[in-house]
Amino acid sequence: MKTTFTNASWKYVLGVLLVIFSLNAQAQSPGVTIVPSGPIVCAGSKLDAVTVNLNQPITYLWSNGATTSSINIFNTGFYRVRVTGVDNNGATVTVRSGWFPFLVIPQPNASISANGPLNLCPGQSVTLTANGGQFYSSYAWNNGATTRNTTVSQTGDYTVTISNNFGSCNATSSATVHVEQFDAGYVPAIIADGPITVCQPGYINLHADTGFTNYLWSTGATSQAVSILMDGTQAPILDTMTVTLSVTINNQCTFTNTDGVVIRSVREPKLGTNYCGNFGLTATDSIRSEVVLTYLNFAPQYDFEFEETTNPGVTWNYLSNTRWCNLANVSPAIQANKFYNVRIRAVIAGIPYCYGAFCQIGVVPNGPVLENDNNASTLRVDASNELGAVVFPNPSAESFKLVLRNINADQPAIVRVSDVSGRLVSQYTYDATAGYLQFGESLNNGIYLVTVEQGNAKSISRVVKTN
Repeated sequence: MKTTFTNASWKYVLGVLLVIFSLNAQAQSPGVTIVPSGPIVCAGSKLDAVTVNLNQPITYLWSNGATTSSINIFNTGFYRVRVTGVDNNGATVTVRSGWFPFLVIPQPNASISANGPLNLCPGQSVTLTANGGQFYSSYAWNNGATTRNTTVSQTGDYTVTISNNFGSCNATSSATVHVEQFDAGYVPAIIADGPITVCQPGYINLHADTGFTNYLWSTGATSQAVSILMDGTQAPILDTMTVTLSVTINNQCTFTNTDGVVIRSVREPKLGTNYCGNFGLTATDSIRSEVVLTYLNFAPQYDFEFEETTNPGVTWNYLSNTRWCNLANVSPAIQANKFYNVRIRAVIAGIPYCYGAFCQIGVVPNGPVLENDNNASTLRVDASNELGAVVFPNPSAESFKLVLRNINADQPAIVRVSDVSGRLVSQYTYDATAGYLQFGESLNNGIYLVTVEQGNAKSISRVVKTN
């Protein structure tokens, strides 16, 4: 059977072909659009430039000047993008999107303000206001309120959540404040920023909670935090002080911590005046510390530190339960003809505090020294009128100290230093009030005889000056 096309049929086929050709041409044309197209978005929303039939390399230019494929917008306005790239035929082309309007909804930034202090006297209330929303925002408080404001009178944490649900923008933000309702039995806290027992002089730092209208410490300070100097002048008895505190809320109600907190400074002791600078001690004598007073139920211990002067930096300690330290109990042993630097610190409830100042002591031999003793530093000439002269350290590279243990303070004692040939090198008058005579700094290396005479008493000591 033979098919015959009429003019009308040909016109129909031609129309279909034209439509197909047109659609295919449109499908091959490069283009760009913006996604999402808005018009309502949250602040910070991302806009993407979406291209069709456009190949790399591609460059972008937005109406706000950005040159990236995506942008984040924060301001309401119209946006478009221009894109340059290579079409499917290899030609460089530039296409533009249309102008897209965007209404940008700001993100909620929740905060809470109050119409008064957040610390409340008994029976008071405070109104809390949520901030950071828009006219279309909604509010949800954790106490059930759904308005922007809520009035509260109970202790607790109050949280508000602000929501923006407008168009395609859904965002929330929350904030929290603490409200404190004080009852009649409230006692303000006194908080220590460190130890409340320190070396004297020393500072003790205390603070109270924040949020009160006024502060008044028993020291007279009116700040929220105080730094108190404990130097023995404010509280000489037992070196203690009781610090109390009063706080005022809204200039209406006052609360006081009447018990307060007891703070203390521990004195830095040193040897008693009879022992500090005493150069006539023996290795079996005892030395005594200045007093550190008992604190509460804790009797102090006394920690004696020793340093032999010719070996500086090497120290050792003796811990005593009393103010006394018997030199015979110290280990390593205290030796005769040597000087020692001694300092003391208090130990209270196992906690050691600061050392006091150094005192120097000198240790002499026990008992008589025999004339034929090869280790003797002193030669007795008249034992019946013994002066008890001791020179130490001996030998010495610097100076010597002479101590007379049996001196008559009412009669002068003459000290003569001569070399081994008998030539007089120097002469001194011994001052009994000083407790010792220091000499020999200018002596040359060698052996010298030190003769001491007081009335009929006489003592001769042999000393050696070294490098």
